[in-house]
Amino acid sequence: MNWRQTRRLKLLFLLCLPAACFGQSADGGASAASNPLNVYAPPCISQVKQYVAVNCQMTPTGGAQPYSYAFTGDFPVGISMSTGLGGGLINGTPTGITGVQATVTVTDVRGGTASTSFMITPAGLTGSGPCGSSVCVTGAGYAIKTAEGYTITTLATVQMAATTYWSDGSTLDVTSRTTWDCAPSPQCGSISTTGLYTAGKSVGTYRVTANFSGVVSNSGAGVAVTVDKIEALTKESERVENSGMVMREVLQLGSGIPAAVLQKAECVIVIPSTLKFAAGVGGSYGRGVMTCRGGPGFQGPWSAPSMIALGGGSFGLQVGGQATDFVLLLMNDRAASSILTSKVKLGATASAAGGPVGRESTAATDLFLRAEILSYSRARGLFAGVSLDGSTLRPDNRANRKLYGKDVSAKAIVLQGEVPPPSSALELLSVLNAKSPTNKSGGGSDKGK
Repeated sequence: MNWRQTRRLKLLFLLCLPAACFGQSADGGASAASNPLNVYAPPCISQVKQYVAVNCQMTPTGGAQPYSYAFTGDFPVGISMSTGLGGGLINGTPTGITGVQATVTVTDVRGGTASTSFMITPAGLTGSGPCGSSVCVTGAGYAIKTAEGYTITTLATVQMAATTYWSDGSTLDVTSRTTWDCAPSPQCGSISTTGLYTAGKSVGTYRVTANFSGVVSNSGAGVAVTVDKIEALTKESERVENSGMVMREVLQLGSGIPAAVLQKAECVIVIPSTLKFAAGVGGSYGRGVMTCRGGPGFQGPWSAPSMIALGGGSFGLQVGGQATDFVLLLMNDRAASSILTSKVKLGATASAAGGPVGRESTAATDLFLRAEILSYSRARGLFAGVSLDGSTLRPDNRANRKLYGKDVSAKAIVLQGEVPPPSSALELLSVLNAKSPTNKSGGGSDKGK
């Protein structure tokens, strides 16, 4: 190879080097073949809902920025898309539910184009929630949930929540987007723009409503909130209050009652401690409350409590001056019915066992659930399953008369709902409704028999 040929090869190499090694043409532009322009429909357009603001950005890939946008077709009424350089934002609030197709074309700075077509069909506010309406209101925090609504005390506050139910089966919390009201005003109290309801001084049943885009909650009727007076403190009402505190503290323990066990319980008995009993004396007794899931098959919210008495046995309610609390779970309707109508001896009339605790009990749960009653104790900060065989449980009818101001049987209180829950049961029932709102046992079953 002579000198001239060598020189020509070097020149050719220098001319080809940028394109070959760096994927660029001689004028420095990016290679369209190695970085093609693509555009896709954003996922958020599949979640569009009637009356709910939309904010979806088209996001092309590849090509060379900046991008320019155009479209053919249309968008649902209330929605549009920005076009031109830097556009591609689909926003607005759809007012209808008719599906519309659009084709969006993106052009990059080199002149390359890409298109995508999609249909936007807003979900309609036509679903049906648990209240039978597309907008339902629920109360959170310390409110007693009953089949009719909620019960709170005068001047109490309850955080209300509004949930919408859509034609596509989805739900959406619209608590902060809705217009709140209570009636009749001003007796009902007040409710803030964020749904915080403050009861007034007047005792009565009021209606709290959430209006979302013209749709009023609970089929237009709102949710019932009964404002009750703060009852005079008695030995019985104090016992009910203490039972609520015990239940809350026990359910907060990491080594407490397993959630799966509580969810299958049909009734709960709480015997709060007292420092008035003799230490470790056989035949000691305790008094507490019993509440069951209401409604057919034990499927409803937790009932007004009946006073209950625990006696006999040698369990003792104090050890060395340290008080002991007892929590009993009734796992079937037979155990519940028996205790509400007569004296039941644990281990004889009804099968009983110390209940499982913590996460380690998962494998043994089925074995424990064969018992009709699972019992627990808490003393000196230690929570554990405990056997109460030989002890008895019976309704405390005298205490019920003092608590409710009239003669009413335990069965009528718990299973038939003849009296509303007292305000002293606020914590007990709100904790149980929050921690175990539904019965996962099938309700009214024969388990444990």
